[in-house]
Amino acid sequence: MTSSLLPEDGWKSNLAMSTVHLLSKTLFAADINKMVIRNRDVLVQQIANTSRPLLTVANHRCNIDDPLLWSVLTWKEFFGNLNRYRYTLAAHNICFTKSWHTKLFSLGRCVPIVRGAGVKQEGMDFCIEKLDERQWVHIFPEGKVTPQPIRIKWGVARLVMEAKLPPVVLPIWVNGMDSVWPTEKPYYPRFGKSVEITVGEPLDMQLILPTLRTSAELDRRKELADIIQEKLFSLGKAVTTRSSS
Repeated sequence: MTSSLLPEDGWKSNLAMSTVHLLSKTLFAADINKMVIRNRDVLVQQIANTSRPLLTVANHRCNIDDPLLWSVLTWKEFFGNLNRYRYTLAAHNICFTKSWHTKLFSLGRCVPIVRGAGVKQEGMDFCIEKLDERQWVHIFPEGKVTPQPIRIKWGVARLVMEAKLPPVVLPIWVNGMDSVWPTEKPYYPRFGKSVEITVGEPLDMQLILPTLRTSAELDRRKELADIIQEKLFSLGKAVTTRSSS
């Protein structure tokens, strides 16, 4: 049922993703802006590992964190993993309000999510299907753009718990993207800014799920979300400490 949520449109989708990747990389070309990524090899290795589903999670500080975040991928890495390029949840009331918006974002593998509709909705079902196909799904578990960390949504735990093969969860902390693309008007790119991306340690959910202390579904979902939140926010604290020292 949900497999038709994003129609497979082969070359058009590849063209859309390639164009967006080009535009994203342009913002960091020739020192227009500077991007530093730490533990880059971990990200590339996990994307290339098709033996397991991959779920990347990141803090959300800028309206276009995705796709700017993925401009760290070289063209070789991008095209080499194009069939496994990320699916990402996107707000229905922002990205899917007009027919041409819907077409564009769908071609870019953006999956509509309705804020406030809970974890049991079609966009979440679709992402679970993709994880079952050992694809790569990316989410911003805080659920919205926020200048400070806020409690993550339990949907991330549902994705992990209901995938047939528990995914590898990879936390990523992004610092400074909102200086390149501000969150307030006027919305246009800034130049001469610096962005730091830090990739954390992969979390093997196949090993973590059996360690959960509770058996009730809702309790397990909360416990798992707490674990992922702690790993993501600890990564952010380490980045902040390093930047201020």
